[in-house]
Amino acid sequence: MASSSSVAAVDTKPDALRQSRYHMKRCFARFTAKGKRLMKFQHLMDEIEQTIQDKVERSKVLEGSLGDILSATQEAAVVPPYVAFAIRHNPGIWDYVKVHADQLSVEIITSTDYLKFKEMIFDEDWAKNENSLEVDFGAFDTGIPSLTLSSSIGNGLSYVSKFTTSILNKGSESAKALVDYLLTLDHHGEKLMINETLNTVAKLQPALVIAEVFLSAFPKDTPYQNVEQK
Repeated sequence: MASSSSVAAVDTKPDALRQSRYHMKRCFARFTAKGKRLMKFQHLMDEIEQTIQDKVERSKVLEGSLGDILSATQEAAVVPPYVAFAIRHNPGIWDYVKVHADQLSVEIITSTDYLKFKEMIFDEDWAKNENSLEVDFGAFDTGIPSLTLSSSIGNGLSYVSKFTTSILNKGSESAKALVDYLLTLDHHGEKLMINETLNTVAKLQPALVIAEVFLSAFPKDTPYQNVEQK
């Protein structure tokens, strides 16, 4: 999810870069010098500190618009000559930008583009494969209260799980929506989660209990093929 305020902040980045172009070129040169890698916020700050050793000059850079953006950066994906930033200004509010290290040109990109760019660090062929799996959790946005506290950052999955569980525990009618959804998931006609033999809540619940008991007897690293036909 993106907000107009966060996008506006990102739009100021070209000006921020021009304010201290000399220092920024040195910083981005350092970011890309080690090749492909994923950098967290502290890594970025360490690199900037080593690049701009003069505290006064470094403060000028970090107190400007660029500093505001860097302070909200959660990670940066480096694939020379580009560095892509994942920026979170508020809980659940993300923006993504890609910067050319030599030209300092800035491009606002989508979350999909960022994830593909990030994947190039680890497997470039997979990142460029049009058949690679992409999971969109946007469906969870509807009807779920938004997180607003900074302390909620990093706890989104737990929150969604608790919220979903509370809905499902209200009764079989609520759980039926999940069963119906699981039945729709298929790939080239092959069911991915459950088939028609488990098409009701009453059938699925005991089957899950039995499956959990059965699988608990196997080591966690057991290949799927060893239990597929069970």
